[in-house]
Amino acid sequence: MTSAAMAQEKRFYASVYSTNEWKEYVYSETGMYSFPLDKYSRTLVKEDSDLDASGGGTMTEDFYFCTSEINYGAWTDVTHYTFKPDSWQLNSQLFGSMQGVATDLAYDHTTARIYGCFATDPELGETEGEFVFGSLNEATGQRLAIRKIDTPWIALGCDRSGGLYAVDMGGILWKVEKTTGATEQIADLGVTANRRSTGAFDTESGIFYVVVTNEDSSTIEEYGYSIGKSELYAVDVTAGSAKLVYEFGDGEAVGGMYIPGPLSDDNAPAQATDFSARFSDGALNGTVSFTIPDKTFGGNTLEGDIKYLVRANGSLFAQGTASPGTKIEADGKVDEDGAYEIELELTNAAGRGPKSKISQWIGHDTPVSLSSANLTYSDGAFTLTWAHPTSTEHGGYMNHAMLSYDVTRMPDNVRVATAITSTAVTDPVEIPASMTGYSYRIDMSYRGVPVSSLTTDTYNLGSVSLPYVLDFNSDDSFDGLTIIDANGDRNEWYREEYWYIEATDLECTAALYPYSSVNRADDWMILPAIMFEKGITYSVEFQVSTAGANEKLALYFGTAPSPDAMTGNIMPVKEYESYCCVEEKHTFTPEASGLYYIGFHACSDPDGAGLGIRDIKVDTAGSSAIEEISTETTSPTTAVYNLQGVQVDDNARGGIFIEVKADGTTRKIVRR
Repeated sequence: MTSAAMAQEKRFYASVYSTNEWKEYVYSETGMYSFPLDKYSRTLVKEDSDLDASGGGTMTEDFYFCTSEINYGAWTDVTHYTFKPDSWQLNSQLFGSMQGVATDLAYDHTTARIYGCFATDPELGETEGEFVFGSLNEATGQRLAIRKIDTPWIALGCDRSGGLYAVDMGGILWKVEKTTGATEQIADLGVTANRRSTGAFDTESGIFYVVVTNEDSSTIEEYGYSIGKSELYAVDVTAGSAKLVYEFGDGEAVGGMYIPGPLSDDNAPAQATDFSARFSDGALNGTVSFTIPDKTFGGNTLEGDIKYLVRANGSLFAQGTASPGTKIEADGKVDEDGAYEIELELTNAAGRGPKSKISQWIGHDTPVSLSSANLTYSDGAFTLTWAHPTSTEHGGYMNHAMLSYDVTRMPDNVRVATAITSTAVTDPVEIPASMTGYSYRIDMSYRGVPVSSLTTDTYNLGSVSLPYVLDFNSDDSFDGLTIIDANGDRNEWYREEYWYIEATDLECTAALYPYSSVNRADDWMILPAIMFEKGITYSVEFQVSTAGANEKLALYFGTAPSPDAMTGNIMPVKEYESYCCVEEKHTFTPEASGLYYIGFHACSDPDGAGLGIRDIKVDTAGSSAIEEISTETTSPTTAVYNLQGVQVDDNARGGIFIEVKADGTTRKIVRR
């Protein structure tokens, strides 16, 4: 946390949660700021409303901890946050209560505890408006009260040896015994404060820097807010004196002050070197290795036995004693798979040296979810394929042989595979009498434990009869369609309930391609399968409207609901420049009988205005008089003629025919 710039210019860091200017103009730039220790200036480190230490804050060896207290009158919102000091990214958030609100906090590296002067909490049976000295569990927000405080402390700090000092609102400097809360008055510093602030030790120089803040409430009537005044003092805890360093330029209200610097005693061990951890694939037992330093933290020759202690997420992993310069290989075990912070401490009679830390996943990790699967249909069966995940959620170990899958067909909820280790399934399914949408859910397990599920897109099997009409008025209009975002830009066809056609002042439902501002459209809306007969001409009618110029559309047909299968062109690419509705009608004649799909292909250039489709109708060309599509033969009393008027066999199939019944009535039918 100490950079080269910090070494050149000693600075302190603190949360600024209020200034006179922010009050005047009713805005806030709450966040972490840095200040020199010799003359005033303010530098933004990270603006973040959660970096608010109005309820206390401190830097630990692992994270920055702060408590935000926001008073809404009828209630108070208390939230504890931790941040990663290297990036100032939020690490954790915990909602708390008044018991966790402090005038200031201090972290003691010798006990790894946070101490503070806390407000009393009536919910704990304490008298409202008083204060207690105590310690805070940052993981739970629970406060342990140690002793009552008569005058609230504005600043707390721990020196390099772990000694705790406090300055109260009356300007009294105290030395605090951390276990009992007993206080020893050192001096009256000659300062007073009427609001909470903060303080911190420069562990290199041993100076206790304290911010003294006062607000002048008499200015509220004149300005509408109280003018604040903040001053930085350098307190010599040995001499019991305070020296004014500077006045803050904007009456900053600050909290959670800390000064980067050394924590270990000069005679304690220096930091260990070559610290590493080795765990074989998926194993919970492993080895940590490191070298005991031969120097003290202060740079002198290290002598005597050095104790080492290795913890994994706070639990003992290994411990022992070794001489300076010794290479250590220590074996240990963790209890379960997971993310671990492995921490090494070296100590001697002078105290603990700087910690060494390693973060890694130990044991088996969780595979990432399946991202895609391919579903096809051919020769009376669905074929479903997918790929094993290639990575894990935390970058840890995974054994592909321990992956298994259950596969369920929807909508009939049929289990077609159980605990298989392969990544392909073939499922025979007969073509239904009417169009049915099928999909498959793949449930993945690792080491027998369910991990995640993936459901494929719907594959519509079977066909719809002619005439096929789609007006998009129904909420389920898209259920039978295949929508393909071929360029993957997430701009795709969808049902728009409030499509506005400006030229006719009409608001209606439509299938809409919304356009992309940067990508050329490559998006398909494919109709359900329809049985078409060889040599028969079919028509496709629809209405096109746009919200601007330069929208492009083409129309195709093919033997599968995929772009590659759309080989028959019905309407070449056409550009629409009118706000009016354009009525389109196009015909085509298949060269072979079978199931076909019709695809609307949006292929507009970038930055269009939206392309709407309404009132789709597919039918045989000029077939308004066709009453039926038949798969049955006629009765012997019915004569059958082709469209040229020539009588044909009663069993003739594969075209349009005219039936003349015994009573003289006629009808046109399509026979399959």
